[in-house]
Amino acid sequence: MNPDEEFSLDGIDELDIQLKLYQMGVESFSPYAGSGKVDMVIRSENGGLVRYADIKVCTGLKKGSNIIWELEIGFFMDNESFIILAIRLPEEDETFQKHHFILESKNFLQIAKKHRMKTKNDKWIVTLPFSDLQILNKQSNSKLSKSVAKSLKNYFNNWDCLLEWQSNR
Repeated sequence: MNPDEEFSLDGIDELDIQLKLYQMGVESFSPYAGSGKVDMVIRSENGGLVRYADIKVCTGLKKGSNIIWELEIGFFMDNESFIILAIRLPEEDETFQKHHFILESKNFLQIAKKHRMKTKNDKWIVTLPFSDLQILNKQSNSKLSKSVAKSLKNYFNNWDCLLEWQSNR
C-alpha cells in the first residue's frame, strides 16, 4: 500500500483497529463511525459496573519529509478517551506495515500544550519527520530530531494502554 495516496484511509484504519481490539479481547463498537467526533467506543465491565471510552483514529499522510495528522479538536470531551495516530512505514522487505501512536486524550493534551502544537480549521496539526518515525520503527538508539517525537516515543505501538484501561476497573 502506498502511504502517499491522496484518498482518505481513515475508514480502513478504523476497521483494522477494531479487528486488533477484538483479537486483544477488548470489546468495541462503532456507533458514531464517520461522524468525525468518535470513531469507536470500547467498554470495560466489572460485575455491575460498566465503563466506556471513546476512540478517535487519525491517519497520517506523508507530505514532503514529514508525516502530518489532523485531529479534530471537537473530539476532546469529558468522557474517557483515546487517540490513535495511524501511519504506514516501510519495512526492510519494502512492504508497508501499519504502526500506531496510542495514548489517552489527556496525555495528548499535555503533549500538545508542552510543544505548543498548532491548530488550523478546528484541528490539531501533529507533524513528525518521517526520519524520526523510521528511528522509532527500527527501535534504533539514534537521536530523534524533534522533541514532540521524543514525547510520543513511549506511545508508539502501545496497545498495552488499552488493556490497562480495560483491566483498571
